[in-house]
Amino acid sequence: MKNFLAVILIHFPFYSFASSEQGSETGVVDFITETFDISVSNSDFLGDYSSDYVFTLNASYNINETWRVFGSLDTDEFLDVGVGYSFFIAEKVYNEVSVSVGGNTEKTYVTTAGLFSATQWNDFVFYTNFEGQYIENNPDIPNFDVQRQQIFFNKLVGANYEVTQWFSLSASYGHDQNHYDVFSVNDYKFTAPMEGYADSYVNLGFILNLWGVKPYISYRFDLNESEASYWDFSLSFDF
Repeated sequence: MKNFLAVILIHFPFYSFASSEQGSETGVVDFITETFDISVSNSDFLGDYSSDYVFTLNASYNINETWRVFGSLDTDEFLDVGVGYSFFIAEKVYNEVSVSVGGNTEKTYVTTAGLFSATQWNDFVFYTNFEGQYIENNPDIPNFDVQRQQIFFNKLVGANYEVTQWFSLSASYGHDQNHYDVFSVNDYKFTAPMEGYADSYVNLGFILNLWGVKPYISYRFDLNESEASYWDFSLSFDF
């Protein structure tokens, strides 16, 4: 999955959930035309652990109240661009359907379709993010035509608690599962075991809101491999 920062900071800086007493869509969403953030992490675009720090620039532009375009570029030379469509259910549950495509200079291509949902209860914002992801690798190996195709289904559930107007706490649980994994070498195909790869993790962090500048720090606890746990830092701008 795209690392957790991308999920949080692509959505929360754009939409501030007002008090439930307002009880309408206009009271729930504060529309902001554009924003961006810069992050540093021991995780690449696909959420895999990296021994080196990866710097990422995420940006989004709201075309109108329902459509937006977004993209990211990191120091691993991975570029991703996409479009999102948002809507409300029962004037309380915000949803965004998004589709993005990306790739890097090492011939890795990614197509992602997702659904992000969020709702407020008192000072809490509860959210979910579900993604289907197709990943294709085409390494350059002399005299061989090698290709790897994978399909992942990634799930994330979490909550954000606003302690004060300038300080919030966040917690989430994620699970990424590989449901399809096929290697092709010339005309031969090799299928990985049906159980596939799975990863579970917990993110704990906090967000500051300093006059439109939002530092965000979190720690990802990898529940499968503790040595793959790491810190995330991001600086978001929404003014």
